[in-house]
Amino acid sequence: MAVPDYNIVCDSREQLPLWKSGVVIKRLDVGDYSIEGLEEEICIERKSLCDLFSTLGSGHKRFKAELERAKSLKYFAIVVDGTLTACVNKDFTGANYSQMKGHVIASIMFTLHVKYGIPIFFTSGRSESKTLIRNLFKAYIQCRGQKNHL
Repeated sequence: MAVPDYNIVCDSREQLPLWKSGVVIKRLDVGDYSIEGLEEEICIERKSLCDLFSTLGSGHKRFKAELERAKSLKYFAIVVDGTLTACVNKDFTGANYSQMKGHVIASIMFTLHVKYGIPIFFTSGRSESKTLIRNLFKAYIQCRGQKNHL
């Protein structure tokens, strides 16, 4: 089954967008990336490891509020630009700025997954995150078009 064409939406507040062109830039209420016309159904939150540590440390309340807003979506996932090993070992640029322990961050992420059913994807970096997000969107559109859609 062919997947229909779609436009990726990038949140206008995204600091370092994965795509430099070919995307629609607009403010999203939840997440960093979505599909044009389906922003109320699907969103992907993308975090660098440095941002993840910051968010789960000092920005925890704001992130929790975003997760609350995400409950209304049919699909919400978190994509981390970095491996689980790099997270646990704090092996990334800027790691020294956080007092948080890597195993604690990993534990919080797994708790989010188990408690709230939020898929968490650790990747090898930005390039793999870009591919992963594009494939998640394709799968969502394909499943949405089937008889027993989402």
